[in-house]
Amino acid sequence: MSDGRQGATLAATLRPRLRFCIAWVVGGAAALFVANAISGSAMLIVVPVFTILWPALVLDGALQAWRLRSAGIPALLLVLMPMVTLPFAAFAANHALYWSHVAPSWLMLRSDRAAFDAGLTGGPLPTGTGGMVRAGSRTAFRTIIGFDGDWAAIVHDPTDRIAAARGWNGGPVAADIRRIFPNSQTIWCQRLDSHWFHCQFG
Repeated sequence: MSDGRQGATLAATLRPRLRFCIAWVVGGAAALFVANAISGSAMLIVVPVFTILWPALVLDGALQAWRLRSAGIPALLLVLMPMVTLPFAAFAANHALYWSHVAPSWLMLRSDRAAFDAGLTGGPLPTGTGGMVRAGSRTAFRTIIGFDGDWAAIVHDPTDRIAAARGWNGGPVAADIRRIFPNSQTIWCQRLDSHWFHCQFG
């Protein structure tokens, strides 16, 4: 009967902490998405907060496990839960950061598609773009120009070949699409619609 009571106590203790760990992973990914999509400088606040929060979760789990040491080895789950969430958090953060780059370009293209189509034929630059670069049949509307020379663009590629640029995590990019635009290197691209892509260049 005591084992049953211990099990019930442990389950009651683990349940809210498991929910908190899940909320930490989901909330952290959402915070990274919003911070990176709105302003890269916001990441200077969000990243340290979550860097500090995770060790705090582990420490709290260790303290609770010590208080519940009479429940036996399963109490160590209180420590293991935040540690197990770490790879899930890394996976979620990676995807959140990826899509936080893509989403603003998707919204820009969707809200002003006629201006982008007109820009291809010599019309004025769409709102929110800072320049246009052409290379053969491809056209890049610059959206972000970093201090380090990196830049992002909404790219029109009628060949769709640029869709093969998948270097987000340092993967290889084929030679024929690596140097599309002058003085830049294609890092990765994500299709937005039809022949339109969000691309990052270095």
